[in-house]
Amino acid sequence: MNRAIHAVGAGALAAAGAGMVVASIAGSATAVGWDPATVTGSGAGSFVVALVGALAATAFGYAVLAEARQALRIEGFELTRTDLGNAAAVAVAAPVTYATSVRVGVGPVVAAALVGLCAAFLTETYDAPAYCGSFVGMATPAAGADLGSVAAAGIAAAVVFVLAKRVFNGFGGKLGTTAFVGCLSVAALGGLAPGTGTVPEPTAAAGLVVAAAVAALATFAVSVRLGYGPVVGSAVVGLVAGLACPPLLAGGDAVAAVAFCASFAGMAAPARIPGPGAMLLAGGTAGVAFVGATPYFVGFGGKLGTIAFAACLATAGVLSLGRLLAPTGSDAVTG
Repeated sequence: MNRAIHAVGAGALAAAGAGMVVASIAGSATAVGWDPATVTGSGAGSFVVALVGALAATAFGYAVLAEARQALRIEGFELTRTDLGNAAAVAVAAPVTYATSVRVGVGPVVAAALVGLCAAFLTETYDAPAYCGSFVGMATPAAGADLGSVAAAGIAAAVVFVLAKRVFNGFGGKLGTTAFVGCLSVAALGGLAPGTGTVPEPTAAAGLVVAAAVAALATFAVSVRLGYGPVVGSAVVGLVAGLACPPLLAGGDAVAAVAFCASFAGMAAPARIPGPGAMLLAGGTAGVAFVGATPYFVGFGGKLGTIAFAACLATAGVLSLGRLLAPTGSDAVTG
């Protein structure tokens, strides 16, 4: 039974990540005129989307299966006082962030970043769950969100946070995916409904991918190299992007969103995404997925984190498959 609890938590996060992979591929395919359902379309764009999508899905699946095997080996599930505190932090941060975003009017990126920074400076014990709750609070009226539905989603996310406490640790975007599952749970009961969007034009899309790669690396630098930790690293990048990009750049809201999204990838532990090169890949992958998923789940809290989560898993899968397939030792010597 205890193993089953861990499996439920892992399954919920993996399913959310898989859904975002599908959404990203579908959005990218539609943008280039390729229909994955009928396998129709022509041109280099369709070929690239099909190839990259297949690689990403394979790598993502490989990483998920590896983590699932670990989850099934975990013995014992015990509900502790820390778990109750974590759940409370998630549940409280969600409506606080929503009120800051919508009622105060600073917007979801700045609101979540502020809540994350405040949590990090006030308590090292509960900064991560509070940051998770802030992602629930990023839900917007575009998805029909109000204070009640966000509070309900925060409670659902709090439950998922506890269930998944020992799985997928160290992967960037786990907190956001937990928030996304909470929002999906409320949506299943009719409390939220996603808005719609359109995939950016190629030039804008390329800029977003570059911004994502830079933001992930910047977060990694603040978190790991400077030693401030993942919550502060991500929140600082999000706050700077949220305050600076909208007034200074055309399409600045999208740039701020993709930078914040990639900052969640930058929260990954070095054991999961080792070094700057791998982090650039994870950030760029998050940017590509962000562009592809633009039409879907608009206004849902946790969407950005789920994109980063899928990107980190895909990157980890690529690295693992590369090590598995690459020849080593004497096998590398031929001729």
